[in-house]
Amino acid sequence: MTPSMPETSPLLRAEGLAINVGGRRLLSDLSLTLAPTDHLVVVGPSGVGKSSLLRVLATLDPFAAGELRLNGRTPAEHGIPQWRRQVTYVASTPPPLPSTARDWLTAIAALSAQRSAPVGDAFALASDWGVAPELWDQPWSRLSGGERQRLALAVAVSRRPLVLLLDEPTANLDPVSVERVEATLSQRTCVWVTHDPRQADRVASRHLELG
Repeated sequence: MTPSMPETSPLLRAEGLAINVGGRRLLSDLSLTLAPTDHLVVVGPSGVGKSSLLRVLATLDPFAAGELRLNGRTPAEHGIPQWRRQVTYVASTPPPLPSTARDWLTAIAALSAQRSAPVGDAFALASDWGVAPELWDQPWSRLSGGERQRLALAVAVSRRPLVLLLDEPTANLDPVSVERVEATLSQRTCVWVTHDPRQADRVASRHLELG
């Protein structure tokens, strides 16, 4: 008789999550697991809670009930800075910055939880996605939406988190840039929100439908 293989623990697990927004229950009793290199694509109508789910998984917003674990440990056991280092949220619209993308990258790399990854990886990623090197030194306000999105994503990916939480990461990009970004992310572990059903079919290893 062939012995059974031991069950592998998931990289990221959420169990029984309940999420409240603005005093109303948005999601109830939601559970998910994520294995290394999984691409879990979250789909559903606007307002159903897709972005809220990503923010809760990143511990940026609280949840009303349930449990989160990364490699078997809760956010409190990891420490919130380390959790956010390993489970990184990338917003669909990068927040405005007071200076340049290079200044932002330098500030992030100086944080104690972020010092393990080389800064240069962000420049290489952005270059692969068609971002001109001089844009790192342009005021954030002068960049286009697509330039901001690629630079913000390059910073996040370069920190080498275990899980990327991606809220429409290619929404502002042209088709060539979309293809390049998807190729880079194909070997990463992601929870990916998209409203594009064709993209969902391309990138997903599994789907989670909300609503």
